[in-house]
Amino acid sequence: MMFAIAYLILILVSAIPLARTLVTYRDAPRSVALTHRIYRDLAYVAASVLVIVAFEMAIKISLQNYWFSELGQQYRYWFSLSVRVAIFSAVFAIGGLFIGLNLRLASRSAVVLPPSAPWFAGFIISALVALGSIDLWMRLTAFLGAAPSGVIDPVFARDLSFYLLALPLYEWVVGLVTTIIVLTILAWLGVGLVVYPRLVQWRRRGPRLALVEDGEADDRPAPVPAKAWDAWIAQGMMLGALLCLAWGFGRYFSLYHLVINGRSAVVAGASWGDIHFVLPVYGVTIALWLAAAVTLGAAALRPRLRRWLIEPPHVMAAAGVFAAIYVIAVIVPAAVERLYVGPNQITLEQPYLVRSIAGTRRAYGLEAPNLEEQNFAISASPITREDLENNAATLRDARIWDWRALEPQLQQTQGLRPYYTFSEVDIDRYRIDGDERQVLITARELDVARLPPPAQVWVNLALKYTHGYGVVAVPA
Repeated sequence: MMFAIAYLILILVSAIPLARTLVTYRDAPRSVALTHRIYRDLAYVAASVLVIVAFEMAIKISLQNYWFSELGQQYRYWFSLSVRVAIFSAVFAIGGLFIGLNLRLASRSAVVLPPSAPWFAGFIISALVALGSIDLWMRLTAFLGAAPSGVIDPVFARDLSFYLLALPLYEWVVGLVTTIIVLTILAWLGVGLVVYPRLVQWRRRGPRLALVEDGEADDRPAPVPAKAWDAWIAQGMMLGALLCLAWGFGRYFSLYHLVINGRSAVVAGASWGDIHFVLPVYGVTIALWLAAAVTLGAAALRPRLRRWLIEPPHVMAAAGVFAAIYVIAVIVPAAVERLYVGPNQITLEQPYLVRSIAGTRRAYGLEAPNLEEQNFAISASPITREDLENNAATLRDARIWDWRALEPQLQQTQGLRPYYTFSEVDIDRYRIDGDERQVLITARELDVARLPPPAQVWVNLALKYTHGYGVVAVPA
């Protein structure tokens, strides 16, 4: 609590210049000088927050170092800390440069904005992303220490270490890159919504797009967009191309999950449907993302193609074709699995079941030379009729029925009406024909929720359908 109060006081003190500026110039018109002054005052607040974060991290590091030194594991802590610092530094530097550069390019027409503001915002966003990625240091160390296991999967001919140690890191890198690109696109879009609607506005005029500047319409039939607006659109298309490329890589790495988690209900791993339909469908979706990336990249570099592509009919047509192919690619494997593979599972899935069983036996060490098959006799001497007669009482008391399987069986044969149900089966003992026997017993109960809707009236619910009908007992 004491530290929290101290932090709050520090932030409030650093915000005094900002408050003074807002109060002093609240009625003044907006200007470049005022914007720069507000930006400078905000930098004071950001600096105080940075000091608080650095102080908290220093305390945390010192405490953890003391704890691990007491355990004699100090070197392990410093190794993990160095890896996390390396991850943070790399993500912070690369992400900050990428986001800051794009923000600077997107806001170059905003003369009122300080030149360092886009870079400052970019590195703040990158720092937040980097903080969220440092906990993945174990994946990096596992990847660096990976060694071949000698076990090769039969689908992609990849070593087992690839799936356990390399694939998680690759997917993490793709997810990190995707996150940075998405945040950059959101920042690019935010800058455009603030800056460029005041510079140019679009409206439909026949089959062409006309440009409106400063509130006055230009009656030229096909005006060329403003230079800054066109550059902003080109930048967005290039970011979209990078995002499609990242999604394509993500889909590519998803291929390998078919070996780990197949879509079949009977085979662990890749099944017949996965090999013959899901893999080609994944290839189609990867090709779609790559085609979208190439198209957006080409439009970003070619103004003529860019102007053609941003027209609403062309955008809707391209998005519709892309969505239709993507939906078909998702529906076809599911339909094939249900309509074709399901009725022929024994024939189609047999080789994959054999492969799955062989992999399981190898994983548990249940194959030669570790496995030796041997037959063991039930007893040293064969069981005779005399043994059975002498132990008749014990054998008669042995349970045959499984109470878990009996409950659904009773529901089918003894329900009598749809609204009767069995909640559970209990095991009890009763004397039958002079002998004490195990008995599985359950009560037939009434579930009024199963009554037909026309029958769910007050008379039935309160007076008629109020109790079950009998008790069912089955010798165990």
